[in-house]
Amino acid sequence: MLFVKICGDKPIEEYRITDVVNYQMWLKSHYSSYSLEYATVIIKNFFQFFRDQNYACLPPSLIKRKKGRAKSHRAITESEFEKIISVIPNDEFWHLRDLLIVRLLWDTGVRVSELTDLNVSQIDVNNFSAVISTKKTSNMRIILWSEKTHEILIRYLKMRAELNNICNSSALFIWHKNSKTYFNPRLTTRSVERIVKFYTHKAGIIEKITPHSFRHGWAHLRRDQNAPLSFIQKGLGHMNPISTFIYEQYSDMDFERSAKTYFKKPQKAKIPSYEIEYINSLIQEFA
Repeated sequence: MLFVKICGDKPIEEYRITDVVNYQMWLKSHYSSYSLEYATVIIKNFFQFFRDQNYACLPPSLIKRKKGRAKSHRAITESEFEKIISVIPNDEFWHLRDLLIVRLLWDTGVRVSELTDLNVSQIDVNNFSAVISTKKTSNMRIILWSEKTHEILIRYLKMRAELNNICNSSALFIWHKNSKTYFNPRLTTRSVERIVKFYTHKAGIIEKITPHSFRHGWAHLRRDQNAPLSFIQKGLGHMNPISTFIYEQYSDMDFERSAKTYFKKPQKAKIPSYEIEYINSLIQEFA
């Protein structure tokens, strides 16, 4: 047990709160905040078990749970999305698959696991839509995509049908491994993450973008289009509107851009440029 290795092997009654703190400090320097939080819960349960057996050991109530920071996913912007799809070829099956994946993430805001769970039979070709099972709640909901994405989908499905005799899978997105004859029945979420990372780098985008960034981007775009909260909640598949608020939050850059739209731009500058330069020099003295 790592706790014993860090704090020493001794009777359970001799461990003190300082041992727990030292253990947490060690974890903090070697692992993520989520690992620290998880390990703290285990230690609390560890001491609670011995307390329940009437051992005179450290009270679990003294062990404070270190909460990990919520994962932050920056919302992808429309211009970044355009850059990414511009570097994805559409000349063969695998490129077309990657292009369709990125476009569906952008158009629908689905979770990456919901995307990889999609089956060909769920596609409603006539209505540019599919009915999926929402992760976490298992409720059914509809997702819809654009006409341009649908055109790519139709091309992809034609090629996908030709491979069905080889791969024999119901999955919309399949995967191959260095061979034209070996196919994985279903693309994994990790593979989608790698696909997004590859084309993001190819597009020259330095900022980290993940499949979940598209989900935030979908919510931000609908927010900027003045879509009702209930619409965004329905699209994301949230049971609680409070969860939807997280996806609508403004970053500093979003706030600055939106705030400027509330101010009227002057027809011409009223302050001479030399005065602005002078004020800037005064401000620098305070730095």
